[in-house]
Amino acid sequence: MQTRAILWGFKMRLPRKAKPKVKELGSGIDDLPIAVALVVEENLAQSRATEPTSASASPATTAELVERLTAIRERIWRLRAVFAVTLSHDAAVEADRYVEMFQSIGRELQAKDAGEYAALTRGHEALLESPPVTVRPTIPLATQMWCEMKWLAQRQPEEPGRNIGPDTIHDGMSQFL
Repeated sequence: MQTRAILWGFKMRLPRKAKPKVKELGSGIDDLPIAVALVVEENLAQSRATEPTSASASPATTAELVERLTAIRERIWRLRAVFAVTLSHDAAVEADRYVEMFQSIGRELQAKDAGEYAALTRGHEALLESPPVTVRPTIPLATQMWCEMKWLAQRQPEEPGRNIGPDTIHDGMSQFL
């Protein structure tokens, strides 16, 4: 007889590390591939570097500001007309950027000469002083075509079933008789 101690596999419960109840929200940049993260960080650095300084720091004269705002206003009208005809979302997004630019330069002109700004926007306040219009993303054409094809397939009439009598052999050859 062999007397040997058999160890029973008791599992000891070790205390777990304390996990924070609330997960910290990061920027999510760590989840991206390295090449993509580098490009995103470069673009963020460039956009921060090109942000305009305060409006009062600009040395532009009132006449220059009026000339710039007039050109921007004409561009906004042209882009809104293009959007009205073509429904191009690119034109709408670009028009929104010009509206934001018009409003930021307009604040500068308003600080220098409120009368010129009022004369420039008179009659067009709804277009020039309203917040930019949000553009909804479009549904891709392939998705639209797929949905239409699915709808058409569901509406196709079914072929009438063939009458198979009780005296026929169901071997699939009865249609040739």
